[in-house]
Amino acid sequence: MKFMKIPAAIIFGSFGLVFAQPRDASVFAHKYNNLPMIKAYHITPMQEIQFSMTDNLRSCFWLAWEIPGANRLDSAMVTGDSANTAWGPVETPQNATIKIKLAWGLRGLYVLFEVIDDTWIGYVSPNDYQYDAVELFLDPHSGQELYGANTPLFPNINISQLTRSYSYFQVRIGGNEPAERLAISQWNPNVDSSCAQPSQCVLYYEDPTIAGVDLEWGLKIESIPPRGNETNIRRQEWMIPWGIYGSPPGKDSIPAIGDKLAMCFGYNDLDSASEPSASAIRWRNAADPYTTAANAATGLTATVDSWGEIQFAGDLNAAANVTDADLNAACAQEFPDACKTPIFRPESRLKIQSAEYFTLTGQRVGNLHALPAHAAVLERCMLGNGAIVVRRITMR
Repeated sequence: MKFMKIPAAIIFGSFGLVFAQPRDASVFAHKYNNLPMIKAYHITPMQEIQFSMTDNLRSCFWLAWEIPGANRLDSAMVTGDSANTAWGPVETPQNATIKIKLAWGLRGLYVLFEVIDDTWIGYVSPNDYQYDAVELFLDPHSGQELYGANTPLFPNINISQLTRSYSYFQVRIGGNEPAERLAISQWNPNVDSSCAQPSQCVLYYEDPTIAGVDLEWGLKIESIPPRGNETNIRRQEWMIPWGIYGSPPGKDSIPAIGDKLAMCFGYNDLDSASEPSASAIRWRNAADPYTTAANAATGLTATVDSWGEIQFAGDLNAAANVTDADLNAACAQEFPDACKTPIFRPESRLKIQSAEYFTLTGQRVGNLHALPAHAAVLERCMLGNGAIVVRRITMR
């Protein structure tokens, strides 16, 4: 299976992230205070297993954002207007709006995209992910680490704010058929900082299929069909394993509560296949890490600060002030024919590289031999390709 336009063996598997070394910080005038931030809420292993690529439904834990009387949970929304448009035609909030919600657990980061669009464009070309598509940039460093004066991680701040450790994903969400392919890019570790433009500095994957990245890396993406009269709403649910997101040097692969990691997101809205360009709306400063703009003070072209942060928060149920019973009731009402007891099962026959063990509520088990017979535990396996599998086992 060929995924890359530029061969690079280190990319295959768990993405082989390479972290930048500190450079001369004299070119940096960026501040990392007051970055836009969104909380990701911790979910239990039982809630994680609700995620499915094939049920055509949101996982039930996302309903915590919607239960009447529950505490308000974090989300981030970008509307189509001039303040948020990076390039292309200026839209209105009714024409294009994207909202993102986040959760996290043992397996990885969970993302729910909800997009409002007045005109959906389906398959246009083999690169159809570029039209009516959601996009996500991730970096396993905090905003302080990215923009802090002592540890600049941008290889070439003059041409982009892409980092050596970023990962980029873009997936089509429009049309009547679920997306089958996506775009992925990362910094090319074989080039130095002298490349003249971002396209010369990065590795692009060659139209990988969603089924293929699930098999190879454990990255899971589900396009959720509209329900009832929701003709102007589309949703996608992603599960991004920690092996793909990467881990900052000196930190565990699973974040701790309070950790912050860099992120930015956006939506490309195309209203007609004949339009020369999609309208690109972005979360921060109407920009993504590729963006440059003229500096009015100096007359020079400069990159635009575009990274915000994810903050890893505590238990979802506690934050929303809801119980599992509340969520189950909401699930049964929302999806009366589809609410099922989650089943733990291996997702691959690949060789297990390492394993950790947890109680059913997510507490780490240090000594399996100390557990009583017939105790149920969760086995979190890292496969040879970097994918994460969580399965339930019973002690004998």
